Amino acid sequence: MNPSDADRLILRTAARKVSTQIALVCAACVAVVILALVLFAVYRSQPAELAQHPAGAGRIYIDEADGLLALIFGGVLGVVLAAAAGLVSARSAVRPLGEALAVQRRFVQDASHELRTPLAILDARLQLAQRKAGPDSPAATTLARLREDSAGLAELVDDLLLLSAPASIEATEPVDAATVVAAVTDDLQLLAGAAGIELACSAAGPAGVRIPPHLLRRMVTALVENAISHTPISGRISVVVTATGRMIRISVRDTGPGITDIEPDRVFERFARGRPADHEAARHSYGIGLALVKDAAMRHGGDVTVKETGPSGTVLSLELPAS
Repeated sequence: MNPSDADRLILRTAARKVSTQIALVCAACVAVVILALVLFAVYRSQPAELAQHPAGAGRIYIDEADGLLALIFGGVLGVVLAAAAGLVSARSAVRPLGEALAVQRRFVQDASHELRTPLAILDARLQLAQRKAGPDSPAATTLARLREDSAGLAELVDDLLLLSAPASIEATEPVDAATVVAAVTDDLQLLAGAAGIELACSAAGPAGVRIPPHLLRRMVTALVENAISHTPISGRISVVVTATGRMIRISVRDTGPGITDIEPDRVFERFARGRPADHEAARHSYGIGLALVKDAAMRHGGDVTVKETGPSGTVLSLELPAS
């Protein structure tokens, strides 16, 4: 049995188990409601009059007020029992999902921790090889690119480790998005300048969001690096922070050729890649940066979308709830 068939079998078994539990609980609820109504009818009847009739010949009469009271009582009892049944069934159905998510989170955390050490050793060995080879060696260019790839892998591992952390331990203090954007654009000025790209940012004022500052920094960095990778030489990138109602919007506009190789909505899928620009700053991408931005934004009640794309450029918009 292949893994996909095994997964489907597990899901069918879990669905059958949950549906059986729901059916049994609903049947028990109906039985309890009927029993309660019968007991209520007997309680509201007149036993003295029933005693005057032979067995099986008596009649129980309930007036309109008692009938209405019985319906109200039965309805309230049914709602309470249905809510209890729904709670029990929901917990039973969600428990396997919670266990699977916990296992997945532990795996990502453990794998990320285990990968950081060999990647650090790999980078150190590449750095040592660069020093031994010297800048004039034929292997200097290859070693430099290998170091860039190892650095990209290290950043990817850091992103996975960051996003695998439970939301309950993340900071909830307000963070000024304008300050974070200004810091990111300042750090990436050198990378943009290497391709002759003008990088600028602006903000109307303080824009507080409730998200860990290191995570927001990684998200903005991924968006700006993506813009640099797809902006031609002598292009321009502008990052604008604005407040729109209850949301804070961070817009990254570039002057690239637009999204042409894939559908615009697919740029946030894992390993989806567009055609990079032809300059050294458009380094190799693993195609997962924007997907992580999407996941992080949605985890914090926001989203990231493609607002515009065309021959004159592309605008990516990151929206997060204002604090």
